[in-house]
Amino acid sequence: MMVVGVLFALSTHAALVWLNQYLATADGPAEFRLWPQSAIWWFFPGFGALALSWEITLQLWSLFGNRDEANLYSYWSSQAAGFDSRRLLRWMTILIALPIGVLTFLELPVHTVLRQDDIRECGYAFAPCKMYRYADARRMTMIEGFRDRDGKLTSRAGIVIDFSDGRRWSSADIGDFGKTVDPAFQDFLVKKTQLPLDYAQTEADIPQIKRAAP
Repeated sequence: MMVVGVLFALSTHAALVWLNQYLATADGPAEFRLWPQSAIWWFFPGFGALALSWEITLQLWSLFGNRDEANLYSYWSSQAAGFDSRRLLRWMTILIALPIGVLTFLELPVHTVLRQDDIRECGYAFAPCKMYRYADARRMTMIEGFRDRDGKLTSRAGIVIDFSDGRRWSSADIGDFGKTVDPAFQDFLVKKTQLPLDYAQTEADIPQIKRAAP
């Protein structure tokens, strides 16, 4: 059962990462690609392994061994535990693993690609992707991270770009937490926007740019 659980977790995690990257590469050529936090892809594999490994093991036993023996062992283990463990795990699958699986599935299209002329940001739940043209950029700011409820600064470095239509894009909204920004990524944005790189501790410290008149 432990082997089945490990194999389930590893294979499911690999499949989720591959699907996310496949959807991102379907956008075509890009200079940089930004992915969701890597930890996101471990929630369903982890909970799924806990809830499903016992059932998968019994099904494999029934398929390649003796179904009666598998059912008898399941009954014996429930009697030894003092409750129907198989039913409990099935309810865990429905109430915990399945909702997490659905939420994880909706995360698959999340990615950002930086192309030659624009930034294409695809969000949660297959929402329409947003486009940001470098030519419309009006300000670019390097940030260190964000403040928690107690005012403590959490490191999550990124580059925030304000556009002429009032919209704002931040590279810190996607990907793993980090204290620095990739120098090549920074240089690419400076070259494309032709803007000086300002500095602020957090995105909240950056004043909004007034939307340009039509």
